[in-house]
Amino acid sequence: MSEPTTDVAELNVERLQLLRKVGLSGSIAAAAREAGISASAVSQQISALEREAGVPLVERMSRGVRLTGAGEMLAERARMISAILEEARAKLDLAGGGVSGKVRVAAVASACAGLVSPALRELADSRTLVEVSVQSCEPSESLGLLETGRVDLAIIDEYDHVPLAIPDELVSTPLCDDPLVAVLARSDADDDGPTSLARLADQAWIMPPDDAACGRAVRTACRAQGFEPRVVWETDDMFLLTRAVELGHGIAVLPELAVADYGHDVVRLPLRRPALRRRLQLVARKSSASRQSVAAVAAALAVAAKRRP
Repeated sequence: MSEPTTDVAELNVERLQLLRKVGLSGSIAAAAREAGISASAVSQQISALEREAGVPLVERMSRGVRLTGAGEMLAERARMISAILEEARAKLDLAGGGVSGKVRVAAVASACAGLVSPALRELADSRTLVEVSVQSCEPSESLGLLETGRVDLAIIDEYDHVPLAIPDELVSTPLCDDPLVAVLARSDADDDGPTSLARLADQAWIMPPDDAACGRAVRTACRAQGFEPRVVWETDDMFLLTRAVELGHGIAVLPELAVADYGHDVVRLPLRRPALRRRLQLVARKSSASRQSVAAVAAALAVAAKRRP
C-alpha cells in the first residue's frame, strides 16, 4: 500500500505551529491557552491540518493527546521554521543598524524584583529603544513559553538537589549564584552569625510546597541531616512566607535575593553545614539569542546580576 502524498506547499504554517504547541503541552486545552484561542478552534485547526497532510497527526487519549509519528515529524519542521524566521529577524535587526523592538521576559518572582527591574532601569537610561514586557513564572512554565515563542528570554532558578533539564533548542547562560539563608523573626534570633539546618530542626517551619523547587530542595537537605521539618505554614508566595516569619509563626530557609529588600523585623542568617544555594540562569532560544534587542536585554540583566550585593 503506497503512502499518501502531500504537497508541502499546502501545509499551513500557523497550523503547524499550533500542532507543535499541542505536542509540547500534551493537551488541546493547554495549547489553546498558549495560543489565546478556544480549544474548539485548536481542534478545528488540527483537523484541517490532518486533511492537508492526508495522515493522522494527533492521537486522542484518556488524558490529553499525543502526536503520531507523522505529527512529531511536522512539529519538528514547525520548530525549524520558527528558527529560520528568528534568524531572519536577527539579520534584519543588524541591517537596520539600531537597537529596537519588543522583548518578552519571563522570570521567577524574586528575579523580577532583584534583577529585571534594575536591568530595565539601566536599559531605559541608555536610551535603547527596546520595549520590554515582563511576567512572573515558575521555571517549567517559563521554559514552555520560551519553547513555543511566547517569550524571548527566561530567568530560571536551579536549586541544589533539584536539577533542571534545558531543552536542546535553548541556550542557558549563568547569571549568578544565590545562597539560601535562614530567616528568623528578630525577636527569635540570638545573634546574626551563621547557623545550620541541625540547629533549626526543632523549630516550626514555614516553607514552599514540595512541588516547588525551593520547598523540595530544603526538605531534601533537612532529610539528609536526619530530620523531617515540622511545616506549619506552606505557600509559594515569598512575601507571605517572610511575613509569617516576621509575625513569629516559625522559621524559613529561602533564597537571599527573595528576602533581600524585606523590612527590619526579620534576620537573615548565613546557612552552613550544609550551605545551600540556587543558580539563576538566563535562557534564550538559540535562534533568537543574537537578535540585537534580545542581546541588549540579556546584557543589561548580566550587568544587574554582577552588581548584586
